[in-house]
Amino acid sequence: MPDSSILLPFLIQGLAFGAMYAVTGTSIVVLYRTTGVVNLAFGAIGSMGVHIVWSLMGGSIMVPEPQVSGFRILLYPALVAICALLFLVYGRVFAPLLDKRDALVKSLGTVALTLILMGIMKQRWDTSKPRSLHFPKSTFTVGGTVVSTNQILALLFALAVVIGVGQYLKRTDTGTAMRAIANNRETSGLLGVPVRRVEAIAWFGAGLLCGCVFLLLPSLFKSMDQATLTWFVIPALAGAIVGQLRSLWVTFGASLLIGVVESLLTPFSGNLKFLSELRRLTPVVVAVVAILWISRRRTVVLAGREMT
Repeated sequence: MPDSSILLPFLIQGLAFGAMYAVTGTSIVVLYRTTGVVNLAFGAIGSMGVHIVWSLMGGSIMVPEPQVSGFRILLYPALVAICALLFLVYGRVFAPLLDKRDALVKSLGTVALTLILMGIMKQRWDTSKPRSLHFPKSTFTVGGTVVSTNQILALLFALAVVIGVGQYLKRTDTGTAMRAIANNRETSGLLGVPVRRVEAIAWFGAGLLCGCVFLLLPSLFKSMDQATLTWFVIPALAGAIVGQLRSLWVTFGASLLIGVVESLLTPFSGNLKFLSELRRLTPVVVAVVAILWISRRRTVVLAGREMT
């Protein structure tokens, strides 16, 4: 079993990845509560944005990590804008076509979007080649462990997002409208809430968070490929499920736990190597345990009597 000096860097890395899961999970929860859509295309849209910006920076198969200089640094905000635009287009044009369908069909619509984007990326880029974006960072040492500023930034950003989104939902008119729609969409519309506009704001806000996540992710990965980026949404979805697609703070805590456990299982070798190989199952295990715990006491009312 690895000693603590070996595990500490993985703990820090796990917190950074967990923070990105938390931001993604926050996006999933807010969008689901507002529109009824579990957005499984989060990773695919972010991956598309990364590939576009990578090309604009001069990337090629021979240059996995183009250097950023001068005006190219302005392409970082472009990544956020591209993701936000793709979210908004889907939310305004395609999502309303499934508006009357149940939540499962709405979510499957985002799976279709994922497959379309994956096909475009495979056609346009050699997606089997890992690549990265150069994102400026510096490092410092804590207790003999090297920590990057981007790891700290990821954790602080996730904390700020959870606090900020929570306050936005509580203290702004749009946030109040989102909560009203989450409680009862039809009644909110009858009371004069501009449902379509509020949903568009939710899609656009989720897109902004997506762009920020995929702006930070390249600095946490040594290299990245289409599959890694596209299915990054799965661990985040597990965190959102633990939070019952409702609680931002439970989603935040569960996401950090998933990231840390996943990372701490990485350095195992020898007789315990199977733990390292199974680390990708962490989100599934955490989600299943949470579901079993939540449903451990299900109360049914029968003939006026509660039965457990």
